[in-house]
Amino acid sequence: MCPPLQSDLMKNCRQTFVVFAISLLTLSSIAFQSKSPLVFYRFDGTYQLIVAGMQKKWSIGAWSFTSNPLQGIGGLELPQHNLLEPGSWLAAYLPASIGPTVGMVFYATLLAVAICWLALRLGMAPLPAISGAWLGVLLALPYVYPSLGFDFLWSVTTYTVLIFLDIVVIILFLDLGRGPLRADAAVFAGIVVVCVYQFILFPNFTPVSLIVLAFFGIVTLFAATSKRERIVKLACAIALACLSGVLVAPVVFGLYGFAKPTFFWYELYARPVTLRDLSFLTADYSYWPAWLAYGLSLTGAIHAALRGSATIRSVARGFLAFVAVNLTLILLTYSGWKGPRIAYIDIFAYPFYCLFAVYAVITVVGKLRLPNLVKTPVAALRRHPFAKIVLVCGLPWLVLIDYSPPPLARPLVRNINPFIWPPAETPVTKFLAGEVALRPGSIFHGRVANVAGSDFDPQYVSAPFINQHMYDGMSLFFSGNDHRMYGLWYYDIPTLFESNQFSSPFFHLVNARLLNAPGAIDVRSYETQSVVNDRIMALLGVRYLLSDKLLPERTPVLSYRMVEGRDLYVYSVPDTNLAGYAVTKIQRAASGQDVIALLADPALDPRTTVVLTTSDELPPLVPASSSLTVERGGYRVEAHSPGTSLLVLPIEYSHCLHANLTPSGATPARLLRVNLTMAGILFSGRVEGRLTLRYGPFSSGCRMEDWRDADTLRIGEARDWPTSRR
Repeated sequence: MCPPLQSDLMKNCRQTFVVFAISLLTLSSIAFQSKSPLVFYRFDGTYQLIVAGMQKKWSIGAWSFTSNPLQGIGGLELPQHNLLEPGSWLAAYLPASIGPTVGMVFYATLLAVAICWLALRLGMAPLPAISGAWLGVLLALPYVYPSLGFDFLWSVTTYTVLIFLDIVVIILFLDLGRGPLRADAAVFAGIVVVCVYQFILFPNFTPVSLIVLAFFGIVTLFAATSKRERIVKLACAIALACLSGVLVAPVVFGLYGFAKPTFFWYELYARPVTLRDLSFLTADYSYWPAWLAYGLSLTGAIHAALRGSATIRSVARGFLAFVAVNLTLILLTYSGWKGPRIAYIDIFAYPFYCLFAVYAVITVVGKLRLPNLVKTPVAALRRHPFAKIVLVCGLPWLVLIDYSPPPLARPLVRNINPFIWPPAETPVTKFLAGEVALRPGSIFHGRVANVAGSDFDPQYVSAPFINQHMYDGMSLFFSGNDHRMYGLWYYDIPTLFESNQFSSPFFHLVNARLLNAPGAIDVRSYETQSVVNDRIMALLGVRYLLSDKLLPERTPVLSYRMVEGRDLYVYSVPDTNLAGYAVTKIQRAASGQDVIALLADPALDPRTTVVLTTSDELPPLVPASSSLTVERGGYRVEAHSPGTSLLVLPIEYSHCLHANLTPSGATPARLLRVNLTMAGILFSGRVEGRLTLRYGPFSSGCRMEDWRDADTLRIGEARDWPTSRR
């Protein structure tokens, strides 16, 4: 990282970064361990930990994504390969007492390396570079509680990896075209490797990442110092665009196209947008050091754009243009925006903010006429370079003033952040784990649905998940477990609740219209339940129901008092679909709305009747016996029929769900879409085999087929809640 200068300068440069590395790693380890169990902050942080844990147990890895049996009805897992990312891998595989700390130290190191590397590439000296790195990690990561600056990178640490990878690509693109052909080829190969790795790791973040890379790629074109450099950069950019079109576009298009927000945007909760959403440095929950850094960074960028060296001048102008474009987007989406905040784009420029803030301070200090009382120590530091290194690397240790007491021993900490790790075991989780917990190779024993908290705050009664999220905070405060999401998943308890912005729109339609109140407002990433409907819940594999109310004419199998006046009741759901309903009657429907109307009719018994949306003629159907086993990456089915049977499984249908079945009868076993969102197996005689879900770069067409099914059945037009429901 150090420039090839004279031997003494080279030695000082290396010495600077060695001291910085030792100081950063040691301080981070001590400070982060003192913040356990809050080191992955609040809901998003704990969710990342649980996703890593779930993938450790259930994911098949490699290129493809598979089903997640702990959420929904076994649809596509969150498309992130967390275990290919070292921080999540460390958090998942090391003991819970140290894993999150070691993972967070990795993220701090990665962010610091990105900032230092960028600073040196822009021509800044080592000490300003590490000053920018210290600023970056101290503002964004859990060295003190509450944070010195803002909480986003503390909770969504995967963005730290994305920021690092983007900075690497930007630096390499700056160097592209400035050396011999062999060097340019090596740099381009490096860019391709980094981009492919990022895509494999987090294809769900690819669109945002590509926006930032494209923008700063244009900036580097303007920073080119020769015609040859500009031609090489342009040619490589075209090659990257073609590669993205072949490898990236089909996967990302399928992910975002066949997803709930695409079809049901009209019923999503619209979050008010303000100018503070421009950056996480200025967001509602940021603190004054972050605001100060934001102002200094713009000041430093303006000065660098006017007076800096050639490279930093071009980059500073590009950075200011980046901020201006984001501001324009904020103004254009000021009202009615239902997508992610502009800050999710702006955060990729975080290393630039840190460096230009330091640049502003250095520029101002350099122009000040210091009094003798200040000038003398400064002159002494100049005579002793190592003293400057120690000073810059030692001052951050002041954060250890916040070492004790532990965060959970401080007033109101649990009120603000009830999402602690690991989630506590309660009588409810112990009971449910004993009844339905999953292990690879275990029999499917049913799911859990939680409708508690749906009316927790009358203000949000039309937005059930917002209400339930607040209720879960209360539950966590008193019990240490939310009993809905990661508090159940941690103990391998499957839930009908799903947290995945790429969940199936088919599943959403059934869930929203039959298990939520009419007119319920949804949120982008969650599928929740707020209405008790035993018939549909049983069809979808729900065996136990959690409620905060005593239900009429029902006796709970377990009651748990969190605090006086706050009880949680566990009810059993009768006749749960555990291994497949062998139906004998068929109803036909031509659209998604028609299917919902039929399923909502109490006269329809899903144990014996199925709703089909195809015109295929089926032979007479007879009952069958069956078993369903959950395996890593899929399911194993065994069934026997005296004739021909249609088995309605409690798992989600998709063209990405592949059947490797061995039948003994005359009718070849095949998968069908039944009840709009469920998988059915048509077979005769005996059948056994595996159902595996695969989606990735080499199997992206299947999601497009699902999308075509959704268009054919016009599910996006199914806006009405059914009237014939209990």
